[in-house]
This record gives sequence, structure tokens and C-alpha cells, in this order.
Amino acid sequence: MSDHYPLPDEDDDALTLPPDEGEMSDAPLKDPPPRRVRTVKPRRNPLPYNLVTLVMLLLTCSLVVYIGLIWQNPYSTLNPLAPPTLLPRIVTATLTVTPTLTPTETRTPSRTPTPSETFTPAPTATFTAVFIEGFSTPFGTPPAEPVDYPYVLQNDRLIYLTNPDGRGACRWSSIAGSVVDANGVAVEGYGIRIVGEGVDQTIATGSSPGFGPGGFELPLGTTAQDAVFIAQLLDATGFPASPVYTVETRADCTQNIAAMRFVPR
Repeated sequence: MSDHYPLPDEDDDALTLPPDEGEMSDAPLKDPPPRRVRTVKPRRNPLPYNLVTLVMLLLTCSLVVYIGLIWQNPYSTLNPLAPPTLLPRIVTATLTVTPTLTPTETRTPSRTPTPSETFTPAPTATFTAVFIEGFSTPFGTPPAEPVDYPYVLQNDRLIYLTNPDGRGACRWSSIAGSVVDANGVAVEGYGIRIVGEGVDQTIATGSSPGFGPGGFELPLGTTAQDAVFIAQLLDATGFPASPVYTVETRADCTQNIAAMRFVPR
């Protein structure tokens, strides 16, 4: 008798499948998970950023040009911190005292003239015209005797200066100078009377500090010119404090400022 082993399909017992696999489930189907939608952000408009960049570039270029202009000409009106006016070139000339101050025997002037008023110094003020001892007629009467005035022109010389380019260069003519005491300190409250060529003005010392301590300046025109004037230093009461000097201005553009340096005798 041979051994016989039944095959699976011959087995009396049928194969049973799990209910989940062999039978259809009555449960409802689930929806598939939603798909992610990639959102693309809109690109920003570059125009505002380009405009800001352009404005900054223009401002930078303007600043470079502005600095270059001031570097080339520090005296430019564009410079809010311009340096004081420099007087770089000096030409000296021997000054000749006016020869018309010879005393006459027929005139007996007062030795103590009384000024018309007392001057109150101010940066831009000018003196009221007063009687000036030593001026020839019609400006005054020469003294009967030589007078030792407290101030004289330094080295008896007139100094000629070149007007800087920042002040008009050759388009200028003036008489300027300074007044100092024995210690080199500015003497302010005095005046310089200048007469000639239709001019009769008295300028306060200290009104133009660019010419040094006790500096002063009287503009004469916008062109260098050959002309002759007379000038004298007055004290705070209007009394003469120096001899009368002849001042010659020049049409030379390198010598269009005639400067007077008054120092104690």
C-alpha cells in the first residue's frame, strides 16, 4: 500500500482568506490627499529702486564737483568757510610827503582845533568829515610849526599789493592798510581820511581785518587806475595823528592796492 498525501487543492477543507483580502469591504472610499500647489510670488517692480540708485549717483557726482570747485578756488562764494583774504605779493615804493605843507607867515591857525563830533567806532561806520590840520586849502591850514605826530608811515613807504582773484583780480582799485601800537596790537576807533579824485571819505580802522590788525580799506573802483590822493590818520576825537601823505594808485594789475602801514613814531 503506497503512501498518499493530499495536495492542497485536493484537501477537503477549502482555503479561507481573510475577510479584508477575500471580500469587498462596504466601508466608503477615502479621498486622496490634496496635492500641494506651488505658489509663485509676484516679482517686485524694480523701477523705484532704480530711481533711488540714480538719485544717489547724481548726488555723489554733484558732491565731487562741488568739492573740486572749492579745492580749485577756496575764495569762491560757494565756500561757506572761505579763508581770510590773502595778500601774497608786495611791491614797495618810497613815499613822498606832500610838498604843499610849507607853513606861511600870513596864516595864524589855531593850535588846538576842536573836532566837530566824537567818533563812536563801528565795524562799517565812517567818520564825519572834520577839519584836518596840515591839509592844504581848501581842506585845511598847514601848521605854523612842525608837529610831532604820534603815528607815521612804516619805513616811510607805501606798499603795493596784488588784489586776489577771489576779489576780482584786476577789476579793482583801493587804498588800504593797518594801524598798530608799539606792541603790534590793533588800534581801533581811529580813522583814515582820504581826499582826491572826487573822493572825501574817512574809513574806520579795524573795519577790514583782512589787512591785519586795525585794518581798513577804501574801494576806489572796478578797474586799476593811476590817480593821486592825500591821506591822514585821525585819532578817536578827529584830531590828526599822522602827517599828511600823498598816495598814488597804479593801473598795474599787480599793484592795484595801495597799502599804508601806520606805526608809532
